[in-house]
Amino acid sequence: MDRKKMTKNAEKIMEVMKTGYRYTLSKLQEITAFSTTELCMAILVLIRDKRVNQFQCEEGVCYILAKTS
Repeated sequence: MDRKKMTKNAEKIMEVMKTGYRYTLSKLQEITAFSTTELCMAILVLIRDKRVNQFQCEEGVCYILAKTS
């Protein structure tokens, strides 16, 4: 997967996440219709850029938007 596509997918995830509080991987996949690889790579971009935080929740692993300073 090329970097441009990963960045584009990351931006789509950011738009989705602005409408809610926290999301599981399966919920993000349901909303975006990305393949598992596309979704994971985009989330890695967001985590690396400190735009999304990952943590353990009741449903498993959840993702939330990182607080901006």
